[in-house]
Amino acid sequence: MKIQPVIMSGGSGTRLWPMSRKALPKQFLKLVTGRTMFQDTALRVCGKEDDAYRDPVVICGANHGPIVAAQLAEIGIQPAEIILEPCPRNTAAVAAVAAAWVARGDEDALILLAPADHHIPDAAGFRHAVALGAKAAKARNIVTFGIKAQSPHTGYGYIESGEQLFPSVCEAAAFKEKPSRKIAEQYIKDGRYYWNAGIFLYRASAMRDEMARLAPEIMAAASQALDKSAMSDGALRLDEAAFSACPSNSIDYAVMEKTDKAAIVAPVDVGWTDIGSWSEVSSQDKSDNVICVNADNNIIRSDGPLIAAAGVDNLIIVATGDAVLVARRDNAQDVRAIVEELKKRGLQHLL
Repeated sequence: MKIQPVIMSGGSGTRLWPMSRKALPKQFLKLVTGRTMFQDTALRVCGKEDDAYRDPVVICGANHGPIVAAQLAEIGIQPAEIILEPCPRNTAAVAAVAAAWVARGDEDALILLAPADHHIPDAAGFRHAVALGAKAAKARNIVTFGIKAQSPHTGYGYIESGEQLFPSVCEAAAFKEKPSRKIAEQYIKDGRYYWNAGIFLYRASAMRDEMARLAPEIMAAASQALDKSAMSDGALRLDEAAFSACPSNSIDYAVMEKTDKAAIVAPVDVGWTDIGSWSEVSSQDKSDNVICVNADNNIIRSDGPLIAAAGVDNLIIVATGDAVLVARRDNAQDVRAIVEELKKRGLQHLL
C-alpha cells in the first residue's frame, strides 16, 4: 500500500519577517539548505526518494499555486494535485479536505499529512518512523509523531505517550499546550512526553469518520468546498463560499484531543525543528553581502543591502529591500508582535 503524502503549505511564517511575507512565506525560502523548506519536504515524502510514496498533493494559499508548481518542477516532482484554499481555515479543515480528496480514489488509502515548513535533516530516519506508524494507521488509528525532546522547549506543544499498541507506537494519552519552563523540565524528566510535530498518518476514511463524529461542521464544509471546486490555472480551487463557512480549528483541538484512536510513534529522533523563529535558523549568512568583525553568535541575513556588523553579539539582523529587523536572539518570538504593529499601522505593503 503506497502512502499518499499531503503537504500543508498554508502558513504565513510571520515570525520570520521581513523575509517571510504573504506573497512568499517562509516555506518557499532557502533558509536552511540549498533548497526551500517546501522542496525539502516534498523530496522527503514523495516517490522521488522512496517508491512507498505516491506523488504529493499540496494544499496551499489561494495565490501560491504557481510558486508550488514552479518549485516542484525545479526538483523534478509532478504533484498529484495542487489544491488552493480561498482563505485560511487552520489545519483541521486541511485534514478534512485531504481525507475527502483521497477517499474519492481509495477511502482506505493511508495519508501522510505534513507541514511544508519543517526542517528534518534525517529524511531516511523520518521515513522509517512513518513505516513504524503504518501498521497502527492501517488499524484505523490516527497516528502522530513524537519528537525526542532535546531541551525543555517552551515554544512547542507536547504529547504524553500511554500504553503500547504496536512496536514503537503507543496510545497518545494527552496533548499538552506550550508549557512554562518549569513544566517543560518536568516533562523531560518524566520521559513520557515528546514534542508535538503536527505530522499525521491515517486512513482517509478514519479521519473522515472521526471528523464527521467530532467536528461535523468542519467535515461538511470542507467536503462541500471540494465538491464545488473548479480547476483554475492548473490547480483545484476550493469553493470560496463553502470553505469560508468552515470553522477555523486545529487538528489537535478538533480531533486528536477528543478521539480514542490517537496514537504516537515515539521517540522520533531525526533533528526535527519547525523553524518557528529566526533563532532556529543557522547562525550566519555566508554570502558576500554580510561582513562581520569581532561579532559572535549573531543571525545575519540579507537579500538587499550589505550588512556590516562589528563588536555585537547575540543579535538577529535581517534586511530586505524595504525593511530591516534588529532584535536580540532571545527576543526572536517578538517578531510576531512587530507584524501585528505593521497591520495596525496599515502598512500592508510590508506584510
